[in-house]
Amino acid sequence: MAAATSILIFRVIFPTIITHPWRLPPKDSQRSKLDKKSTVVLAGSFNPPHLGHLVMIRYLAERYGRVICCIGVNPNKQYEVTPQSRAEILREMLNHDGGCNNVSVEVVSGYIWRFARTQNASLFFRGIRTWDADGGDERTLQILNTWGPLILGWIWPMKTIFLEGDPQYRHVSSTLVRQICARRTEAIESEHHSKDINDELTRLVPERVVTKVADAYSAKP
Repeated sequence: MAAATSILIFRVIFPTIITHPWRLPPKDSQRSKLDKKSTVVLAGSFNPPHLGHLVMIRYLAERYGRVICCIGVNPNKQYEVTPQSRAEILREMLNHDGGCNNVSVEVVSGYIWRFARTQNASLFFRGIRTWDADGGDERTLQILNTWGPLILGWIWPMKTIFLEGDPQYRHVSSTLVRQICARRTEAIESEHHSKDINDELTRLVPERVVTKVADAYSAKP
């Protein structure tokens, strides 16, 4: 028991972080073969999904056999843009991306680690900009995902891995996208043309979902 506790404490104190550039194991290596048989979970709010998310998902899809993008939902909470709407945007984003055929999107009520177990997932991923930028908030979630399964389910927790963002997209955030959409709402209300704002969005989200993202988030205050 002491050894198991030490392992979990070590995981929290010294988190596993994959920095960019992300590397793949050698194609015919044992590691690559095992990865191709594995299911992994990428959990996030995707509020909304953007290009930074997409490049992370592409990497995971290339490395692992199956990737599940999970959007958590609290049935007692009201959302400005529902998890189901966010999932629809993310699915549309991935459906037109040839490198993501092994990726699915799920809206999960309750503990995501519990859902991940039902899918035989072996790893739990979280996307971050950098550990310095996001580590404080992420550590709280990591502690919950580490000790929750033991306390609530009497099962060994799967490992959490943090995937640092591609520097090309580290300036991109869901908050920034929402801010631009809010400006689009103001432009429409003041009868100013919103084309320039749509052009801004195309630098943050794939062009094929710009209209869907703009419509979903511009309607919100």
